[in-house]
Amino acid sequence: MTATTTLGSAPATAPPPRADLATRVRRRAVWALVVAIGVAALVALALSTNAPDQALDPDDVGPSGGRALVEALRDHGVTVQVVRSADELVDADPGAGTTVVVGNPTYLGADSTDALREATSGADRLVLVAPTAEQLAGLDLPLTSSDLGAEVTVTAGCRSTVARPDDTAALVDTRFVPVSRGSGARATLCFALPNPRGDDKAPPEDFGFGAALATVPAGATHPEVVAVGVGSAFTNRFVGQESHAGLAIRALGHSPRLVWYQPGIGDLASVDGTGQSAWPEWLTPAAVILGTAVVVLAFVRGRRMGALVTEPLPVVVRAVETTESRGRIYRRARDRGRAAAVLRLGTTERLARRLALSPHAAEAVQAAAAAASGMPPTQVAALLAGPPPTTDTELHALANALADLEERVRTS
Repeated sequence: MTATTTLGSAPATAPPPRADLATRVRRRAVWALVVAIGVAALVALALSTNAPDQALDPDDVGPSGGRALVEALRDHGVTVQVVRSADELVDADPGAGTTVVVGNPTYLGADSTDALREATSGADRLVLVAPTAEQLAGLDLPLTSSDLGAEVTVTAGCRSTVARPDDTAALVDTRFVPVSRGSGARATLCFALPNPRGDDKAPPEDFGFGAALATVPAGATHPEVVAVGVGSAFTNRFVGQESHAGLAIRALGHSPRLVWYQPGIGDLASVDGTGQSAWPEWLTPAAVILGTAVVVLAFVRGRRMGALVTEPLPVVVRAVETTESRGRIYRRARDRGRAAAVLRLGTTERLARRLALSPHAAEAVQAAAAAASGMPPTQVAALLAGPPPTTDTELHALANALADLEERVRTS
């Protein structure tokens, strides 16, 4: 008797080779585009992100470093000591005969500002390069500041311990405006900034729009403070232009000893957790955008996944052909264990139907088959649930033994 079966879980024909090739090419092109966009984004972020701790670094010989100024100070007989944390600043003990300069306040947090105020209370002078308004308030100075970043030539127009009336500077990073704060001492302003909306004929001593340099006299809790808004002028690239070198030497070479405090990223931390974040502000929205893009891409690429849909084949395949084809596949794969498991499962199901038992009750089927065939129960159990064969000869012998067992039960 010939049995027939219908295969309905797979398409009748494979897609044409050309269509399959086009699908693979499109898939690879999509992934290549995604990788290229990701690499381009990382490169753009890397190029647009400056290393703030390198600006006016005393050991940096690059254009934005301050090594040239350090060497000039040493040539003038000043001993320069570099510290890179608030703890090192405290250990340096900057007392009388010492000037302290904060070269880059980007990493100067609230707690580090307090440590700076306490550590420098007995120093000769404190020089702040481009301090923020929060740092000036933390030091209780009668000044506030804002970023400017202008390439404009300004003249001192004043006389102080740092500036001369005819000194000029060509780069202004920060502007200072006096406020009422602290002991009430007034700051001396130099390098008046031109008001972009004001009168071009305003006198040089008109500080209505603020100043690029301010000097606060010594008070009960702080030494003389010099707030410098022309920090870029002190870098290796520009220190030799205009009056930049003279300003830098007079500001930082006031004492025989200079402690150059370059805050590290650890100085951002705050004991109460309210300090500034070490991560740039754009990192969180960038992470959200990239995460959303990944989710959308996964959804788009996985939209075709779903439940399998069965459909009838346009042809009917004889059962014996299907069985022979599967056998050839098992033989080619040399998967004797899988072939033996299929043979045993088929024998167990047929014996269960013959003996009116459930095919899931394996032990009951084995016992009933042993009783019906007259074979020892251990031999029947070894045939139906023994170890898998390791050679083709053992697999052939197992198939014959299973067929013999079925024949014995059928004829009993």
